[in-house]
Amino acid sequence: MLQDLNNEQRELAEYMSFLSEDAFCAGWMDGLEFGLWKGMNNEIEEYERLKFTDEIVEKLKELSLKAKGWIVFDDVQEESFLPWEMWNARLDSNM
Repeated sequence: MLQDLNNEQRELAEYMSFLSEDAFCAGWMDGLEFGLWKGMNNEIEEYERLKFTDEIVEKLKELSLKAKGWIVFDDVQEESFLPWEMWNARLDSNM
């Protein structure tokens, strides 16, 4: 949940949610964390209605580096922080 995140993690979660609104008109679309990750890493250029500009990519990189991980969402915990090691394991299992 947002209140469980520190300031850096919350800033990343809020930006990811903002991008979800741009892409889908939804606060957190299922699979958002994977779509934004692909866009940030130049694997895709668009995610639904969202076009990955240099500004968006750089901001995602900056916020994730400050947070030292990535944000995921589930129906129980809602927005949750994963440090890089845990995110990479989840990423590997979903690819």
